[in-house]
Amino acid sequence: MKKSKILITLLLSIILSCSNPLEQKKDETTDNKKDISISQKEIEKHNKNALETQGAFINVYKEAKDSIVNIRTKKTVVVNTYNPLEELLFGNSGGQEKRESGSLGSGFVVSEDGYIVTNNHVVNNADEIYVKFTDGREYPTRLIGTSPEVDIAVLKIDSNEKFKPLQFADSDKIEIGQWSIAFGNPLGLNDSMTVGIISAAGRSSLGIEEIENFIQTDAAINQGNSGGPLVDISGKVIGVNTAILSTSGGSVGLGFAIPSNLASAVKDSIIATGKFERPYVGLYLENLDSQKIKALNIKSGNGVYIAQVVQGSPAEAAGLRPQDVVIAVNGKAVNSAGAFIGELAAKKAGETVELRIIRNAQTMNVTVTLAQSPKIQQQ
Repeated sequence: MKKSKILITLLLSIILSCSNPLEQKKDETTDNKKDISISQKEIEKHNKNALETQGAFINVYKEAKDSIVNIRTKKTVVVNTYNPLEELLFGNSGGQEKRESGSLGSGFVVSEDGYIVTNNHVVNNADEIYVKFTDGREYPTRLIGTSPEVDIAVLKIDSNEKFKPLQFADSDKIEIGQWSIAFGNPLGLNDSMTVGIISAAGRSSLGIEEIENFIQTDAAINQGNSGGPLVDISGKVIGVNTAILSTSGGSVGLGFAIPSNLASAVKDSIIATGKFERPYVGLYLENLDSQKIKALNIKSGNGVYIAQVVQGSPAEAAGLRPQDVVIAVNGKAVNSAGAFIGELAAKKAGETVELRIIRNAQTMNVTVTLAQSPKIQQQ
């Protein structure tokens, strides 16, 4: 009897401890539905974000396309026609003849009355320059002026028509990782748009231009993109596409654009005076190296070394000295002489800039008022 009671008790315990398989399956199904429901919401959220981003790109294209131009040039070149076989057979050493050559590039409208910005190397030494819009309209243009040191040129369409200009953004406010969109006519393929991000800013010492302070992007840039705009997600110009680094000649994700602030300053100066008038500070600069860093007892190699201050210059008036190290211009870090020059080139004579410097291992701020460039150019 006792054994029977024990057996019954054990059976009851087992039955009570076991859950109903149907209930358990129901609970698992509910949990799975919950998980599926959450995943579906996430998918819908991502899809919505993707569609919004896609819509933003489409809107940028629609807003910008009527402002982008294909640029073609014509120029006459003299070539030697010497033929050694002809000389051997006939005693005729050949001569010279004129031939027509040209180039292709891109540009964009910057004013309703037809001013256009492009690269200097696109139109350099051209006899004739034509611009063509995406709708097929083509116009001859006049070259207003160039800045070879920055690689900017300004053209003018002589027409009573009103054109649609692109607006410039403040390139000092760009962020690494933000969207960048390149427009142009790569390899002669008109009306092209590529998308990437800002990979870096303040790139210099690349040996591309005299004044270098490039924005780096991985948006595909190829031959023919030169002079086209690099824009942000709102369609405003943040740079002018200028060059690539590549072993193949094609895009490998290393594209460089002139910052919009510098391009805009050059554009304004050329339209006003026919040339780019760089502001003057009166410094001879050198990049920092390990010897200078050790001698100056500074912790970082970031900055620009002042080798000499020109007598009577704005730099001298501001109290700058040889062996000072400039680490920032208006709060923006500068890591090379090229970047420093590029930052100042975007300013105008009469403007003041605040330089953050290191002197005797101590940091301080110095305010400099820029002047007009003298005939003898200093940096």
